[in-house]
Amino acid sequence: MVAPSSTNTDRLRRPNPFRNGQWLSRGLAGLSVALFVCSCLGHFLGRFYFLELFSHFTIQYTWVAYGFMILWVVYWLLYRNVAKGMLPLLSVVLLLGTVYLNRTAWIPGDYDTPIPAPSGAIRVLHANVLYSREEYATTVAMLKKHQSDLYVLQEMTPGTIRLVTAQVRTEFPYWVACPSKQQVWTLVGSRTPFRIDQALARQRHIIALETAVRGQQLSVITVHPHTPVVPSWFTERNEQLAYAARKTRFNALPTILIGDFNITPFSPIYKDLFQPVAPTTSLQADKQWPLTAARQTRTQPTWPRSFPAMMIPIDHAFINKGFTTQSFRTLDQPGSDHRALVVDLNLR
Repeated sequence: MVAPSSTNTDRLRRPNPFRNGQWLSRGLAGLSVALFVCSCLGHFLGRFYFLELFSHFTIQYTWVAYGFMILWVVYWLLYRNVAKGMLPLLSVVLLLGTVYLNRTAWIPGDYDTPIPAPSGAIRVLHANVLYSREEYATTVAMLKKHQSDLYVLQEMTPGTIRLVTAQVRTEFPYWVACPSKQQVWTLVGSRTPFRIDQALARQRHIIALETAVRGQQLSVITVHPHTPVVPSWFTERNEQLAYAARKTRFNALPTILIGDFNITPFSPIYKDLFQPVAPTTSLQADKQWPLTAARQTRTQPTWPRSFPAMMIPIDHAFINKGFTTQSFRTLDQPGSDHRALVVDLNLR
């Protein structure tokens, strides 16, 4: 009889991590720590470049934390004899901390229902069309179907601007286009003639126009800032949004600010930019200048359209004191990575 070698003996004595659940315990612990760290970065340091990116996934952090807690329960049921010690307990505490940090009044979901004919004072349709696409028949059909008073298309190019405006000339005879960033443009079309702030379009790439819809003077402002992935773009985005928000807030006309802002309601910077402004002088003591989000309680995410689990709301509409929101809906948009917006407003 041949005695087993020392190597084989060690192999027999060594515990199998897959058999006793060590791999699952360590993996879940590592993921729980990572989730908590990401939440802390977004919650406490979200006003700083790059770290703000961690703040946009509040809904996802919460649901993933609940999912990990369920996995810890499954782990305990499967490996009850070894599920001891501080690692599972500390991991669950971190997951509960993640849920606490990301508590929010926003409810995940969307109103993906048929959009009726407009019945408010004004309808505005907004869509980031994705500059690299080649098919625009669905975009033209969308503009004609939903009967908006004005439309805003972002990530357009000179060629696609000519294509779309030619095909909707009957419905929207008036239009203006402005470079927004890099090689893409913003296009605004209207059923009625308008005046535009040319200097603002040239200097800040913000389109601000005034028009009359069914005899009522109103203003539309749109901006499409850079995605804040480099420091200069982060600063530029914040400055553009701050200027556009202020111009909307203090406009004497009923005004809607709409666009792909590349920011979510969960960012601390979003809260700084769009929260109500308190009166600054005694002459304004009895006045507030609110800027109200047309999106109400549901997140109604818009990007990335092809990955629903990670979708976040980065396309927005805000109104000043001259409007109230009748409805805010998102709309599927084939060919683009964004869902479109359809916003119906009433005069206050």
